[in-house]
Amino acid sequence: MFKTADEAIKAAEKANEMSDNYIIFDGMNCNDYLSADGVECEGWDGESRRCECGNRRVYWATYGDNTSGFIAYAEAY
Repeated sequence: MFKTADEAIKAAEKANEMSDNYIIFDGMNCNDYLSADGVECEGWDGESRRCECGNRRVYWATYGDNTSGFIAYAEAY
């Protein structure tokens, strides 16, 4: 848990930089609409504004409060 939403997002971005994996995100329904070649979406890279397949816009969202702290997670919008 982090004291502010900004701290939580910065920590999530830093953790993502150290990883080579795509992020599975809330609202990831890309595979409901497979491309013509049937390729499934890998997820979000944590930096760009769209997921790997380009179907969804994704960003870092947070939840929590000043008492318990904040957590960041990836979410489609």
